[in-house]
Amino acid sequence: MEVNNLTDKFRMINRADVYSKIGMALISAQRVEFVSGELLKVLENFDGGGYRVTTIEFLEKSAKSQKTFKTLGAIFSLHKLNPKLIIEDELDSYLIKRNILAHEFWRRYLYSLSEQQKKEALDFCDDFGRHSQRVESFFKGLVYFLSLRYVTDRSQLSEEMQTWSVDFKYFTQSLNDKELH
Repeated sequence: MEVNNLTDKFRMINRADVYSKIGMALISAQRVEFVSGELLKVLENFDGGGYRVTTIEFLEKSAKSQKTFKTLGAIFSLHKLNPKLIIEDELDSYLIKRNILAHEFWRRYLYSLSEQQKKEALDFCDDFGRHSQRVESFFKGLVYFLSLRYVTDRSQLSEEMQTWSVDFKYFTQSLNDKELH
């Protein structure tokens, strides 16, 4: 009887839907980590100063709530860049969501396997995915902007970097609006 009740409990929701959304959210987090790694490469070469910060350290220490030396604003100051090129509230909000996904997702959204939790889990993953896309595009635009320093003409950028011109427009619009859309 116990086994049947447990089996019935697991039938309450379609786990495949939730797992596919979790996978999407994890991949979107990895995409942000990748582009932040690209940003770190550009910053490391920007003035020859190597700060040896990993992408995870970068994301965690970029948030204003961390109050550490290696905040993105501090890194920008070291490179004599304007720290206003970053929207710290957005990064802070993103980091909170990323940490929920990495460390608290099951406890918050999947412990009871109810339809309500399924809906909340799917909503969280969708929201996190959209936020990841915005952060990724913002960072790509920033990398594009910083990369322009090394070329006399945009056509000299790599083919991949040239595709980031759309992200550059998003980056500048986000800075003007002081938020990611």
